Amino acid sequence: MLKALYSGFTSLNLGLWLMTGVMATLALGSFTRASESGLNDMPLLFWLQRAPLSLSWWLWLCIIFLAILFLNAVICSIDALRKKGRSIAPHLMHAGFLLVVIAHLFSSYGGFKQQMQLTEGGTIGFPDGDQVLVERISGEVGQMGMLSSYRAQLRVKGKVAEVQPNHPIFHQGYGIYLKEVALAPMPMALVEIHREPGAWAALLGALFFMAGNVMLLAQRKGR
Repeated sequence: MLKALYSGFTSLNLGLWLMTGVMATLALGSFTRASESGLNDMPLLFWLQRAPLSLSWWLWLCIIFLAILFLNAVICSIDALRKKGRSIAPHLMHAGFLLVVIAHLFSSYGGFKQQMQLTEGGTIGFPDGDQVLVERISGEVGQMGMLSSYRAQLRVKGKVAEVQPNHPIFHQGYGIYLKEVALAPMPMALVEIHREPGAWAALLGALFFMAGNVMLLAQRKGR
């Protein structure tokens, strides 16, 4: 029985079926009203603890599929290491996938996300008591009367830093993102504070997975 169970967990077909299950549950979840209940505004595990099962069932099912897929990848990697002479490419792809899953777990548990509207002179507080001061909010208005570019100057520990769309600044592991700006009736900025403790693991996992794919394609081209 154990041999049959081990054989099943090292099966490529199991991995393919599990990935199909993950994609199917995510597709079904896109038709729910989960996004309206704050799913995108807080860490995943924090939301799951508070959301009713009628909204979160698809995510729980997806997590189950991912947990079994994680175990499948680990066992497949161990089985492949026992067989000598195999390419390192599958190991890199498995390691990349495992790192991405672990990264999402870290961010789902220890992540932070909050949006706030600030005027000039407003402050952003941090856990150790530090405060970031919004000194100036500015922008350029185009010919159509809409903002073509905008920015905010922040004072962080006595130094002035400028934040723009897609150009955040980081403080104590938190990213400070400028989302929107209004200049009338008074300058006001919509700022998002974001913390992703799993970001580096996700980046490393993506690099491993890409390297494994490139090596695998090169080997097949050589054949």
